[in-house]
Amino acid sequence: MHALKKKSGLRDKATKNSSLASKIEQFRRDQQPAAEYHDENPLLKLLKVTKKDKMQAKTNSFNERLAQKATFNLSGGVLKSALRRRKRKEKEQLKPKMDDLLSSLPASTVNVVDASSWKKMEFVKATSAKPSNMPNPQKHSGHTKLLEAENQHFSRVLQDRLFQQSPFAALKQAIALKKQ
Repeated sequence: MHALKKKSGLRDKATKNSSLASKIEQFRRDQQPAAEYHDENPLLKLLKVTKKDKMQAKTNSFNERLAQKATFNLSGGVLKSALRRRKRKEKEQLKPKMDDLLSSLPASTVNVVDASSWKKMEFVKATSAKPSNMPNPQKHSGHTKLLEAENQHFSRVLQDRLFQQSPFAALKQAIALKKQ
């Protein structure tokens, strides 16, 4: 007993396609829009826009943005450095000239100082309150050095005769010396 094989040869397919019923069915399928396709699973949605279309749209939008931001030399051949120099000169022209100010002041208020007298003048140098080579207390090594120095100072203070006699008077004197 052999099972009957289903014939699916080319002749059978051709006769099926030629039949009137199949042509009507195909016509109906062609007339229906693709949007009416409904899948059993609503989470599986067919892509309406293909990947190629998306990539093309991204490329077009990027090119448009690039064209808007174009930093090409559109200023008629004038370089950026030349524009900067021109702006700097315009700013300098807006500033008041010292010679004009000197000529407009009354003669009684004008004191012309010679350049040689400036060289003779001495300026007071500010003394720095903190020596520059002190260890940094924020770092570990500097913190340990400061602790060692503080311990040595503390032991010296405890051995001092003045501190042993009257500690408050010794503190007062040390504070007064630091202020000077």
